Amino acid sequence: MKRTLILSLAGAAGLVASCSFGPIWSKPEMPVPAEFREAGMAGSSMADLPWQQVLKDANLQKLLEDVFAHNRNLEAMMHNVEAARRYITIARAPIFPWIGYGANGNQGVGSTNAASVMQGHHSTTVPAGVALSASWELDFWGKTRKGIESAEASALAAEESFNNLRISLMKQVAGGYLQLIMLDEQLKIAHEAVASYRESLNLFENQLEGGVADRLQTASAQAALSAAEAQIPNLQMQIAELENTLSTLAGRMPGHIARSGSMKSFAAASGVAAGIPAEVIARRPDIRAAEQKLRAANADIGVAIANYFPTISLTGIAGVATPDLRHGINGNLDGWGVGANLAGPLFQAGQLRANEKMKRDAFLAAKAEYEQAVLAAMAEISTTLTQRTKLRSIMKNQERAVAAYQESVSLAKARYAQGLASYYEVLTAQQGLFPAQTQLAAYRFQYAACIPTLYTQLGGGWQAK
Repeated sequence: MKRTLILSLAGAAGLVASCSFGPIWSKPEMPVPAEFREAGMAGSSMADLPWQQVLKDANLQKLLEDVFAHNRNLEAMMHNVEAARRYITIARAPIFPWIGYGANGNQGVGSTNAASVMQGHHSTTVPAGVALSASWELDFWGKTRKGIESAEASALAAEESFNNLRISLMKQVAGGYLQLIMLDEQLKIAHEAVASYRESLNLFENQLEGGVADRLQTASAQAALSAAEAQIPNLQMQIAELENTLSTLAGRMPGHIARSGSMKSFAAASGVAAGIPAEVIARRPDIRAAEQKLRAANADIGVAIANYFPTISLTGIAGVATPDLRHGINGNLDGWGVGANLAGPLFQAGQLRANEKMKRDAFLAAKAEYEQAVLAAMAEISTTLTQRTKLRSIMKNQERAVAAYQESVSLAKARYAQGLASYYEVLTAQQGLFPAQTQLAAYRFQYAACIPTLYTQLGGGWQAK
């Protein structure tokens, strides 16, 4: 009998691997352009480089290291990844036989529901038993295997979501760091404007008292001064808010963010190489996460189809029954048994069919989300490349405008010193210079921010190299 049981189990195990329902998984194909619009430099993609070689500022690197080590959202996501990995073990468990045990024992006087054992002058009932049981659900229809595939894909999707959060934080922090430097420069320009406008106002007020200047000149100087003074607390407020945001992302208490460099030096960084569009699909974590979610949805269809078929399981039990549980533990087996169980659906009011249709709809939704992720990635990269190209031209024109305003201020001061013009010409020239300088700092920030933006859009930076 033992030999027959072993042969039966071996044959069943062979059948387990013979059937599997549901669509076979294949990676979806998405047509992509041969190259990006405004691709610029040819060659390998900048995304192939470690992030430390792309974001070279030492203070920024330290800030990012703190973000990767202490950001609470990353920590929470990592625990979600671990939980998804644990679920693979749960999904794989039905492949193996399940073994359990049970024991019972009671003792009492005068019980009416159990056999009696005479002990001296008392009647005591002590039914007891120890049993081992085993069951094995045979995966004839591939339900367990499809469940494992779904769990594995879901775990990979969770890992890619973690990687995507990592590069999203990199983009946010690097952009915020550059914005801080821009705000510092704009704050410096605002202080210079306040000092210059105050000088003009004092001069016009003195001339007005002497009957040389008029109220128009004084009012214009006062308006320019007040507008510049209003910018200072506004910029300081933005700096404090941004520093607090970056501190929070780095897992720190709100405080100062160390920084260095100038927008001009960041804007003068080397050019970018986008690489081949098809590489983005293989590299970007959000696209890979969408692909794994699609794979999980595909496997879930197989699980839903397998639910139409009966569940077949092998069971076995062996144990002892004894009036004294302590004797039964060390005794010989009193009985054993093996069997096979079959259970399947007959009528479930359309539940199984609806479940299958739901899984197929979920697959189509996941497919659409995957395709949208690819299209969005191509559009983001193309947009950033175009922005960088156009911003380069805008920045150069603004630099020429600033240079022209600086020359006009110098000429106006020279004319005033020679008595050829009033100081009002100087004020008018300054009112064009300071806003132009502020705008130039903003253009340089936008241009420099294209580097971390494009780097992460291409899928770079998720690996800690």
